[in-house]
Amino acid sequence: MASLSSLSSTLPTTTSRQPSFPKSACSSPRFKVSCNASADETPKLILQNVDRRNMLLGLGGLYGAANLTNIGSALAYPITAPDDISSCVAADTGVQDPNNAVRGVACCPPASASTPKPYVLPQFTDLRIRPAAQRLTPDYVAKYKAAIAAMKALPDDHPHSWKQQGKIHCAYCNGAYSQEMNGRPDLKLQVHNSSLFFPFHRWYLYFYERILGKLIDDPTFALPYWNWDNPTGMMLPAMFEENEAGATNPRSNPIFDPYRNVAHLPPAILDLQFRGTESGLNCVDQISTNLSSMYGQMVTSATSTEAFFGSDPVPDVRSTPGTIESGSHTAVHIWVGNPRMPNREDLGNFYSAGYDPVFYVHHANVDRLWKIWKDLNPFANKDPITERLVERIVRVLR
Repeated sequence: MASLSSLSSTLPTTTSRQPSFPKSACSSPRFKVSCNASADETPKLILQNVDRRNMLLGLGGLYGAANLTNIGSALAYPITAPDDISSCVAADTGVQDPNNAVRGVACCPPASASTPKPYVLPQFTDLRIRPAAQRLTPDYVAKYKAAIAAMKALPDDHPHSWKQQGKIHCAYCNGAYSQEMNGRPDLKLQVHNSSLFFPFHRWYLYFYERILGKLIDDPTFALPYWNWDNPTGMMLPAMFEENEAGATNPRSNPIFDPYRNVAHLPPAILDLQFRGTESGLNCVDQISTNLSSMYGQMVTSATSTEAFFGSDPVPDVRSTPGTIESGSHTAVHIWVGNPRMPNREDLGNFYSAGYDPVFYVHHANVDRLWKIWKDLNPFANKDPITERLVERIVRVLR
């Protein structure tokens, strides 16, 4: 069973083929980053004359758009979700102490009298453009917060509510379901640690994004993405920890979460290789190391479909995660999660990750990297489509 700790053990290592990025702002005229920010200032990373190679992965542009043209590739896998939620059990796999799980491990969806139906994509109307979090206008931040506030205001048993959205990740990642539809009720259903990772989370974001847009009556609303592969985005976006007008603390902020690592709040620089131990690097060295790590995960170590996406999810066969899932994706989860909590809630455990608004903004960037990787080499970098993978369709119960 995959967990954040097991994924961290498969982190791609840096190889000699990766480019050596400048380690000092003084030693290279092409890579200069100002990391000066006091704790009470709005943190800013000022980029000056950055090597184009360094920025290959960092500039988002239209890569932030919800790429629905390729969504068909996410439909078919030989692992099938159960069609009877009565078989759903407590999602305590990977939870060190279920009794102290602050979010609870009862993650099954609300009972429904209707029969689940295959989802049909609506007719395309408006393209949703996902903006980088560090570039959001005040108006966009306000709109995003209003959408989250509206979701949190729904009754807990409403399928669109904040609690039910958070439970989805818990149920499909911490053992609430088994592979009974494959004739293996003894095997837990897991959407991590294989090529199922990218398409599952794309669908997850797709519905989540549409719900938020509906709640604020804006069909064009798109999630921002945490642009952590860009030097200007390598810290937790300030909007998640800022005080609302007239407030003396961030608790009234709809996108605030009390279960985050306070040592990693702005202006702390994200460590994209973080596994629980501080690197001790200064600001510039950490950014350089992050860029090198991203180059490895997107280029030198991601030389095949299986290397990038992970292996096919097949019952009875131990699958392996791809470079992004086991690398930067997992590092961000652990880096944001609170080590003082029993299960490193919220972002540091699969069961609780969906309760932190950062989760969705984090995965919006993971989804963006899927698009970027394909565009780096359109002839070779392909989606994980094989004859075996189109045998069955994953039906996510909502």
